[in-house]
Amino acid sequence: MSEMSLKELIDERFDSDSQHLPVFNRVALELQKLKESETATMKDVTDLIMKDQALTSRILQVSNSSFYGGLRQVDTLSGAVLRLGINKVASMAMMAAQLMAYQSKHETITKRLVLLWERAYVCATGSRWIIEKVGRRDQAESAFLSGLLHDIGELFLLKVLDQLIEDADVSVTDVLIDEVLEVMHQDMGYRLMLKWELPKLYALIARDHHQDTFDETDSIMAVTRLLDLVCRKLGVGQEEHPDMVLGATAEAQALGLKEIQLAELEVMIEDLVAEANAML
Repeated sequence: MSEMSLKELIDERFDSDSQHLPVFNRVALELQKLKESETATMKDVTDLIMKDQALTSRILQVSNSSFYGGLRQVDTLSGAVLRLGINKVASMAMMAAQLMAYQSKHETITKRLVLLWERAYVCATGSRWIIEKVGRRDQAESAFLSGLLHDIGELFLLKVLDQLIEDADVSVTDVLIDEVLEVMHQDMGYRLMLKWELPKLYALIARDHHQDTFDETDSIMAVTRLLDLVCRKLGVGQEEHPDMVLGATAEAQALGLKEIQLAELEVMIEDLVAEANAML
């Protein structure tokens, strides 16, 4: 099978099937809209989440993880909302929903999904941490979601390939998968987020996060790109590039980060990777 014919199959699946592939969860999407309502209550949030029991279980799991938990275990959704607040619970719901999509019956796809999840979790949690460190706490959840979703195009492409292998007996090589992901994931992520009516902020970051230049006044784009670079340097979900100097990057400079903050982040990454793998 040629790369072009595979790309055509993927485009066909996007046009006909993207609403049904388990990349976005309807409850998690509705929760993103609900959190913008000035009248939303804790009961509104918990009632919505409880429509999806699998999502409910995952949210409780995440709420009790070492990076989000308190001294006591949370056993109820209302307890999670009280501990974390509506905005953070909405972010946790999106992450929990994403986590449920990182599954495959095929070893080739499974290996890639594990690595992609490591990057998504590290980028999400690390982006939130950095934004808070530089005093932009009001942007923390936007940074988290951007880090989580910026490579959604890769997840979608891997889920389509998973289905094609299963349904159409399609055989693909690792080299071909690499080429498809590299060529298609940014545009596919952009198109997918627009189709699902997510805020355009996230769609633009999905499309543009690998561009040579960026708007250095856009702190969410800057922090997402920075965490991408951190993952590349430390080999999170990919080959490592240990000689990269993060403090010299335009992203770190745009955020006004100090070397000690970047060093703290690098130390934290190892724990985040372990946390990500424990969730799978």
